[in-house]
Amino acid sequence: MPSYTGKTLSYLPSLCVPQALLRAVLAAELLAIILALVVATDLRNFFVSLGLHSLFVLWVTLASIFTLCFISRLMSKPSVLHASAIVFGTVACFTLIASVLGLVMSGGEEWLGDVLTSALFVFKNLVISLVITLVLLRYFYIHGQWEETVEADSAAKYDALQARMRPHFLFNSLNTIAHLVHIDANRAEEALLDLADIMRLTLDKRSRISLKEELNLTLAYLRMEGLRLGAKRLSVKLDMDQNSLPLDMEIPPFLLQPLVENAVYHGIQPRQDGGLLTVSLYDAGDRLDVSVTNPLPPSGMSTHTKGNHIAQENMVNRLHLAYGDRANLKIQKNVQQYRVSFSIPKE
Repeated sequence: MPSYTGKTLSYLPSLCVPQALLRAVLAAELLAIILALVVATDLRNFFVSLGLHSLFVLWVTLASIFTLCFISRLMSKPSVLHASAIVFGTVACFTLIASVLGLVMSGGEEWLGDVLTSALFVFKNLVISLVITLVLLRYFYIHGQWEETVEADSAAKYDALQARMRPHFLFNSLNTIAHLVHIDANRAEEALLDLADIMRLTLDKRSRISLKEELNLTLAYLRMEGLRLGAKRLSVKLDMDQNSLPLDMEIPPFLLQPLVENAVYHGIQPRQDGGLLTVSLYDAGDRLDVSVTNPLPPSGMSTHTKGNHIAQENMVNRLHLAYGDRANLKIQKNVQQYRVSFSIPKE
């Protein structure tokens, strides 16, 4: 069950934020309206009852929320039973206090003198508040389990999609290094270091890395492919101003590199004379715009179209899992060029 230590108790959502307080006030006022409608006999009586019920319900609700927020900062990962007991106890305590104060303010000693009537009034208030609390706790419990299931499912899908990205690159790189060892040991060593950096990030379990790390990964990949294809076949243009880019921006790993790999594998490699690969990054204020452009192979040449579509679908799914509807991937194709771009929010 998800835990929100320091924010609230166990499976409950965070109550210590303005949005939660506003929702709580609205829900409390709705309850006051319902209670006033039950006991009202005419319009005037309804508004009088609404005022009294609103005062009672809002006082209990806000006092309970502020107390739970304070308690949550003093406790670490309470069990479901323990957290539920704390919530019930807090609500019951403030309901009892509000009921006694209501008796004193409305009837004074006459109300307090009638023990049975006073006890019934307090008992009714306790039952109503505890039943509503029980319903809310049950809702939060089920909702918490649902959120945990969705989060785990999304994480599993994300890991699966990332694991499917380009297994052939490792074999191509090892073959390139093995070839370089016999003709240029220094370049073979540099290539081995680049491959080590790439594999280290591949095995990294972080869900977010900096944009700088992603750029370094992509450049290391391009250096590896440059050794394999040769400088004449693979030309790279970096259309970006690294001084203005948010290099410390946290993004999911392997967002840019797979697009570059797609461009090399499906666009540059099938061409006998290679081509120019353009990588563009642009800081668009609250968003980061990224695009990769490559030339198309000659007409009729096999370009692994099916594999390209699978990789692009994986990228779309990864963007959706990471950003939802706030990210998008676009493909533009003309007679000579193929361009893939996406835009993600800066977080």
